[in-house]
Amino acid sequence: MSRYLITGAQGLLGRHLAARILELERDAEVLGVGRSKRLDGYFTHAISAGGEQRQAPMPTHLIGSFDERYRYRPLSLLETGKLRELIRDFRPGCIFHLASALHSASDRDLFETNAEGTASLMNAVSQTHKALLILGSSASVYGEASSLPISESHPCKPAGMYGLTKLAAEHIARVNAARIGIAVVTARIFNVIGAGQAESHVCGRFAAQLASPPDSRRRVLHVGPLGATRDFIDARDVAAALLLLAQRGEHGGTYNVASGRETTIHSILSELVRISGLGAEVSIAQEDDRPAGVTRHVADVSRLERLGFVPRYSIGESLRDLLCYYQGLQRREAV
Repeated sequence: MSRYLITGAQGLLGRHLAARILELERDAEVLGVGRSKRLDGYFTHAISAGGEQRQAPMPTHLIGSFDERYRYRPLSLLETGKLRELIRDFRPGCIFHLASALHSASDRDLFETNAEGTASLMNAVSQTHKALLILGSSASVYGEASSLPISESHPCKPAGMYGLTKLAAEHIARVNAARIGIAVVTARIFNVIGAGQAESHVCGRFAAQLASPPDSRRRVLHVGPLGATRDFIDARDVAAALLLLAQRGEHGGTYNVASGRETTIHSILSELVRISGLGAEVSIAQEDDRPAGVTRHVADVSRLERLGFVPRYSIGESLRDLLCYYQGLQRREAV
């Protein structure tokens, strides 16, 4: 029987990964860990619905995936002793480390969750059970690209504290893995799209605004800079890639997890407006005070492709599912 431990298990990626494992491996057991209490049918973040902030429900395609083979334990990664006991008792063959602070978190929270949390996890593993570690890192470690597409050997010069702490987590995992003799595979995840995504992400923010009831006959969308490019990938494809890395990834290796397609933020907005059918009713209000971040990002995914990875979902499908999710929330609130 396969046993998997997932940190950050109630987040967007944690939920999708757990669901995929349970669907594909009928004899698998999954133990989720996170700071929040168990939330059956919900993510940990809040979203806007009916003019109020409320817990984000899981999309319907995920809800039926969780059965008695899934368990959850509320536990901070900084509680090294309790984490050590949990790993010793459960004896996972693979640990997916997906717990992470948000981009918008304070510097203290970023360091505590991303760096210190990773160090605590490695210390807990070192004194108990030797398991394969799949480290969920971020494209933010690269910073502004000096060449495109961005390969795994591209210099890492993070442009903000989030990327800096994710890079620190990579180094912490690598150094400790060599010291205690366990295998680590690093997944640098690019920009994720998924039903249930929070409005702190650009796709979620656009979808939420398009789904919300307008204040007048015209719907005004408040947007930041639209010229930057990103590499977007569906949360379901990320989950598939993470499981593939556990099965076939080179131990000690680093992989970009992305689609390999460069897309402007403007294109994302245009596609969501088109899908919504509200084109004539939408006005765009540019807010220049929002930071644009790095100018261009697109991944070289050839290393992941050599393992057999092929994304299943197009950007259009991902955005349609995301918009339908937010529209469904609004309809539910209106009843």
